[in-house]
Amino acid sequence: MNNIADTLSKVMDDNGVKYKKNELENVTDYANKIYKDKKRMSGKSVMEHTLGVAKYVAGLKLDDTSIYAALLHEVIKYDEYNEEDMLKASSKEVVNMVNTISKLSYFNFKHGNKKVDVETLRKMFIAIAKDIRTVIIKLADRLYNMQNIKEVDEKTAKEMAKECLDIYAPIAHRLGMSKLKAELEDISFRTLYKDEYQEIKKQIDEKKSERESYINERIAEITKALDKEGIEATVYGRPKHFYSIYKKMKQKGCKATDLFDLLAIRIIVNSVKDCYSALGIVHDMYKPMPGRFKDYIAVPKTNMYQSLHNTVFGANGVPFEVQIRTWDMHNVAEEGIAAHFSYKEKTSKIDNADKKLIWIRKALELQQELEDTTENMSKMKTELFGEEVFVFTPKGEIKSLPKGSTPIDFAYSIHQKIAEQMVGAKVNSKMVPINTVLSNTDIVEIITSKNSKGPSRDWLKYVKTSGAKSKISSFLKKQGRDINIAHGKEIFEKYLRKQKISKDELTKEKYLEEMLKNFSFKTIDDCYENIGFGSVSPLKVMNKLNEAYKKDNIEVKNEGISKASSLRSKSNSDLVIVENIPNCKVQFAKCCNPIPGDEIVGYITNSNGVSIHTLNCHNITKLNNNSRKINVSWVKNNNTSFTTKIVVKANNRNNILTDVISKLNELKVNIEGMNTKTTQDRENIMEFSLNISDVAQLQKIIRNLKKVDSVFEVKRLK
Repeated sequence: MNNIADTLSKVMDDNGVKYKKNELENVTDYANKIYKDKKRMSGKSVMEHTLGVAKYVAGLKLDDTSIYAALLHEVIKYDEYNEEDMLKASSKEVVNMVNTISKLSYFNFKHGNKKVDVETLRKMFIAIAKDIRTVIIKLADRLYNMQNIKEVDEKTAKEMAKECLDIYAPIAHRLGMSKLKAELEDISFRTLYKDEYQEIKKQIDEKKSERESYINERIAEITKALDKEGIEATVYGRPKHFYSIYKKMKQKGCKATDLFDLLAIRIIVNSVKDCYSALGIVHDMYKPMPGRFKDYIAVPKTNMYQSLHNTVFGANGVPFEVQIRTWDMHNVAEEGIAAHFSYKEKTSKIDNADKKLIWIRKALELQQELEDTTENMSKMKTELFGEEVFVFTPKGEIKSLPKGSTPIDFAYSIHQKIAEQMVGAKVNSKMVPINTVLSNTDIVEIITSKNSKGPSRDWLKYVKTSGAKSKISSFLKKQGRDINIAHGKEIFEKYLRKQKISKDELTKEKYLEEMLKNFSFKTIDDCYENIGFGSVSPLKVMNKLNEAYKKDNIEVKNEGISKASSLRSKSNSDLVIVENIPNCKVQFAKCCNPIPGDEIVGYITNSNGVSIHTLNCHNITKLNNNSRKINVSWVKNNNTSFTTKIVVKANNRNNILTDVISKLNELKVNIEGMNTKTTQDRENIMEFSLNISDVAQLQKIIRNLKKVDSVFEVKRLK
């Protein structure tokens, strides 16, 4: 075997991972072929990096497929890569995993850029739902990079650290991988908040020896007491990681040394029975602190964590935390979802692990329920990565909800129909208002009635979960149509009166028909309903009616416009309507290249009629003379094509250009021109000039191009 194969085989043997010698040799030979002499920006070899990730994955006891995918996770970057060769060296499963990991890897770091966060999270959720192992490998990859963060410049280091705290550490937490999460957080904390890190370190180091001596005395006492009762146990001190200390200090407004759980002891036993027996022994020895006991064995966290937690008073009244768990619980607490994978019964184990990740289903449901992507991900971060409360149904079923949830959220977590028939709620057998904030271990009972009128608009103020808000809004919109119609009509008429606009003149049938077509409404009641519900503003409706009115009542208003109207060009005037000027000569500005669907504005030139710009064109926004601006609009259904440019950024691989062009051909898009180049960062940048009809077609093209393997950005050029 080659050196890489020897190294990996030893790690796999040490961790009990089964593998075939010939498969290992084929994979490592292929890795050597691709990575040969390749260097990272730090100057270290690519092989050193990928081997480090593979060894970490092997240490988690993941299967041989995962280890091979970890070793090969960067091969797609290089020209030598060929999918057919990789298939010969590994398997289809490995190739699929590497492709997924590759899609998780290409993000442009932009500090504070919400769109980057959104896209990263979206891809993470999809990858987890598809195959959890790919995300575990990505987390291992990120950990390796963070361990070597001193090799990059300060700006990049801070951007990496922020992304870790915002995305990767919370994902690791949700997967139950506390050991990896803690390391990611501490390195990120040290990188982003150097002064705070050093201050906490100083506070802890000042009394380190004193604390260690105290804990060692308690360990000896507890070990002796457990031995006396015949309970086999491992007892040791548990250090608290720095970022966790920092968060608690910020939350409680105190010093590090004032925190109870800086002093902590972990007891690991062989059975659940021994857990509770050990707890009894600890309580006999030390006085428990009221309100600090948590039984995560009976009520596990959603990330599968199980343990008994309590804070007790030791010698001299000094409090310290005790955690008690079995070895199986300990493995899950340290490695999380990875502990559920095994080289044995691979498929069944993976399926079983997937079932434990209820939060993934929540994430995917939220994506479907929330229309706006940014809002979607913002709410996901709050709900999925924030604090939780665990409450019970009257039958003892556990429900996990975001902190701050109410009985309304609880009702919707059971079933939508139950929530819509809800008339009251009991918490711990007592009637409570439906906006009561729920606490851990509350027993919640929903009182229903078939005569219930359903959710009211006030419920939206009380609910915490996005799913509940979405379902309430949908119900209100559906059930409150008559009310919304009346309310919307009142709002619109009041708006017209305020603007001193004649309702009779503006709302003639022919103008209404034009306006309804613009909004895709069937009747005027549909329009009023949407105004009443708040999804359409009266201003937008009035503007569309005004456009129809002006098209029917053309008047030339000023001399400058008259001059522009004398300059005519039939071709462009058939595409754009200039306010009050029939057949006005128009030209499309080359600085912004507007196409149908763009919001546009006209600019009266000295000799060339009216120049058409997009509303956000930089030449228009910096214009001081607003008197030369004029309202313009697109002619509907003009059946004219326009040239626009797009840029496609992708991971440089074989056939990427062919795949992109094939997708454009599939969409029946005419390519007028193209230009492509490869950057030093191994990015392939392709610029296309496309012949299209409008913005809607352009958006469809962009959506479909983003689905092409290795493409990570598509945008319009202006």
